[in-house]
Amino acid sequence: MKKLILLLVVMAISHTIVFAQGCFPNGITFANQTQIDNFQTNYPGCTEILGDVIIHEEMLPQNITNLQGLNVITSIGGDLIIQWDGLLTSLSGLDNMTSIGGQLNIFHCYALTSLSGLENLVSIGGRLRIYSCSFLTSLSGLESLTTVGNSLEIENNYDLNDISGIENLVSIGTNLILSNNNGLTSLTGLENLTSIDGSLLIQGTYLLKNLTGLTNLNSVGWNFSLSDNNGLTSLMGVENLQSIGERFRIYDNDSLSSLTGLGTLTSIGGDFEIYLNDSLISLTGLENLTSIGGDLDIYRNESLTSLTGPENLTSIGGALEISWNDSLVSLSGLENLTSIGSNLDIYRNESLTSLTGLENLTSIGGDLEISHNDALISLTSIDNIQPNLIEDLTIYHNLLLSKCDVQSICGYLSAPNGESFIDLNSPGCNSEAEIEADCLTSLEEDIINDEITLFPNPASAFITVVAPQNQEIEEIIFYNQLGQVVLSVREATNPINISNLSSGIYFAAVSTSDRKLMTKVFIE
Repeated sequence: MKKLILLLVVMAISHTIVFAQGCFPNGITFANQTQIDNFQTNYPGCTEILGDVIIHEEMLPQNITNLQGLNVITSIGGDLIIQWDGLLTSLSGLDNMTSIGGQLNIFHCYALTSLSGLENLVSIGGRLRIYSCSFLTSLSGLESLTTVGNSLEIENNYDLNDISGIENLVSIGTNLILSNNNGLTSLTGLENLTSIDGSLLIQGTYLLKNLTGLTNLNSVGWNFSLSDNNGLTSLMGVENLQSIGERFRIYDNDSLSSLTGLGTLTSIGGDFEIYLNDSLISLTGLENLTSIGGDLDIYRNESLTSLTGPENLTSIGGALEISWNDSLVSLSGLENLTSIGSNLDIYRNESLTSLTGLENLTSIGGDLEISHNDALISLTSIDNIQPNLIEDLTIYHNLLLSKCDVQSICGYLSAPNGESFIDLNSPGCNSEAEIEADCLTSLEEDIINDEITLFPNPASAFITVVAPQNQEIEEIIFYNQLGQVVLSVREATNPINISNLSSGIYFAAVSTSDRKLMTKVFIE
C-alpha cells in the first residue's frame, strides 16, 4: 500500500512538472468567459504556454469580462492575441506573465481603458500592436517592458492622450509607428529610447504640437516620416537626432512653420522630401545637415519664402527638385552645395526671381530643367555648373527670363550631351540661336587683353599663355565666334598645341585659382 501511495504521489508531481515546464505547443484559443474561468481546473500546473494564446469571441453575445482565470500563466512562447472584445476593460489576470516570445496584438477592444494587468511583462520577442481600442487613454501597465523585438505599432486609438507607461522601453527591433491616434497630445513615455533600428512613422495626429518625448533618440536606421499632423508647429523634441539611414519625409503638416529641432541632424542616407506643409516659411533647423544620399524634393509648400537653413549642405546623391512653391523668391540657403548626383529640376515657382544660392554648384549628374517660373529673369547663379556633365537641357515657359548666356549654358550648347528644349521664354532666351548669339556677345564683352600674356598672337601650331603675376592656370577653354567650345585644356602646360584649330578668331577663357580672364586669339 505504501508503495502504491508513493507511486501515486510521484506520478502527480511528475504530471505537475510536465505542465509547469510547458504546455500547449500548438497554442490555445479562449472563445468565452467559461473557458477562461475553468482554465486552471482543466489544465492544472499549466503556467508556461509554448504556442499562441488567442482570446477572441467569434459569436454574439460577447461575455468575456475578465482574465482572472489566466493568472497562473508566467510566459507565452508564441503570440498573445486579444481581439474583438466589447466588454473587457483591463487585462488584469495576466499579472504574472513576464515574457511573450512572439507578438502581442491587442486590437478592436472597444471597452479597454488601460493595460493594467501587464505590469510584470518585461520582454516581447515580436511585434507589439495596439490597434483601434477606442477608449484607451494611455499605455499604463507596461512600466516593466524594456524590449520589443520587432515593431511597436500604436494605431487608431482615438482617445489615447499620451503614451506614458513605456518609460523603461530602451529597445525596438524594427519600427515605431504612431498612426491616427487623433487625441495624442504628447510623446511622453519614449524618453529612454535612444535608437530605432527600423522606421519611425508619426502620422494622423491633430493635437500633437511637438516631438517632446524623443529627446534621447539619436538615430533612425531606416525611414522617418512625419505626415498629416495638423497641430504640429515645430520639431522640438528630437534635438539629439544625428542620422537617418534612409528616407526622411515631412509632408502635409498644416501648422508646421519651421524645422527647428533638427539642429544635430548631419546626414540622411536616402531621399529627403518636404512637401505640402502649408505654413512652412523656411528650412531653419537644418544648419548641421551636410549630406543627403538620395533626392532632395521640396515642393508644394505654399508659404515657403526661402531655403534658409541647410547652409552646410555640400552634396546631394540624387536629384534636386524645387517646384510648386508659390512664395519662394530665391534659393538662398544652398550656398555650399557643390554637387548633385542626378537631375536639377526647378519649375513652377511663380515668385522665384533668381537662382541665387547655387553659385557654388559645379556638377550635376543628369538633366537640367528650368521651366514655368513666371518671375525668373536670369540664370546667372548657375554659371559654374560644368557643361559637359549636363545631359538633357530644358529652359521653357519662363515668361520674364531673358538672360540665359551663362557659361554653363553656353558651354552646353556648344557641345551638347543630349537633347535641348528652349522655348516660350523672354526674347534673348527663346531659342538656342538667341542664346548662342548672346554667348558670343558676352565673350567679346569679357575680354581683358592687358592681363594675359599670350604669344605668338597670331599663332599657328603652338601658343604660350601666362596668367597675371604668374598665377597657376587651372584650365583654358577656346571658343569659336559662335560661342562653341572647340578646345579645352586642364592643368595647361606651355606651349599649348592648337594645331587642330582652323584659321580664324577665337576666344580663350583662362581660369586661375582667383578668377577667370578672357582674351582674343588669332590663328593663321
